[in-house]
Amino acid sequence: MLIEDTRANGLTIRPLAPGFGAEIVGLDLNRPIDAATEAAIRAAWIEHGILLFRGEDQDDAAQMRLSAIFGEMEPAATADMNDPDNRFMMTLAYDPDDKAPRFQQHYNVGGIDRAGWLGWHWDQSFMPTIVRGAVLRMEMPSPEMGETGFIDAVGAWDRLPDDLKARIEGLEVVYLFNPDFVSGQYGFPEDIRALPRERPSKEPSYDFPPVVHPMVITQVETGRKVLKLSPMHARYILGMDAAESDALLKEVAAHLVDPAHAYFHDWRKNDMVVWDNWRVIHGANGVPLHCARRARRTTIMGDYEVGRYLDPTLDRDRKVKRLVD
Repeated sequence: MLIEDTRANGLTIRPLAPGFGAEIVGLDLNRPIDAATEAAIRAAWIEHGILLFRGEDQDDAAQMRLSAIFGEMEPAATADMNDPDNRFMMTLAYDPDDKAPRFQQHYNVGGIDRAGWLGWHWDQSFMPTIVRGAVLRMEMPSPEMGETGFIDAVGAWDRLPDDLKARIEGLEVVYLFNPDFVSGQYGFPEDIRALPRERPSKEPSYDFPPVVHPMVITQVETGRKVLKLSPMHARYILGMDAAESDALLKEVAAHLVDPAHAYFHDWRKNDMVVWDNWRVIHGANGVPLHCARRARRTTIMGDYEVGRYLDPTLDRDRKVKRLVD
């Protein structure tokens, strides 16, 4: 059943999952896009949270064209993963035959050894400015597994019990980058374990100071409330006793990451998915260790202007730099 038919632009918008997500049909991203079509796509994005664009012939140029519809692009904060020939394009790849892997961690989750697994998160939650969104294109899908999951945090807020909503409104969460997925995360599988490495990996070194973000925000365009928790890098609730903070984050994360309310995308070659990073959390199921995959990602610039560094001095310097720039 169609959600909407944008007849003026020759587009059809079809549902992906109950309550959020849609596929845009009838758009050729290898050709210039007129202003009316761009406006219709942006409106669909605000309404549905994630959009899917299929097309086996879609390439880097098509991805850059699509990304520009949603705003200016910026290089990813994890700069070592950006393409040296296009700083706005990040490559996310796994090759079992790579003799010198770059930041490659293997895990056993649910009894399956896998590479490229990522727990639920919103992008760059460890930064004071939260990017607006991202476009992911699966250049080479894995022949097995490899799904990307998405959860609508607007729907997650609506599903919370009223007493829990009252407890968390106005609270702030401290985030700190943590590449260790085995410990310190909320809403992650309890059975996850790191696998021993058969060969050394070139690990990048990141230095991201702690940041603070509210646990609940309001979607500016619609007034809908969003459960703004990123389980991967959340550390504690500001100003709360450690034990109480830990218990509350576990409770909230359990509601948020319920897989019954997730959409898991099964990739085809050169599928592109764009998500609203202020509203949607996502995660990657990973691939079996013998399967290769390659994806390309662009990042959409933005800031909802309610995050900050935990250290007031760093935050003051950041604001001064923004004024100067």
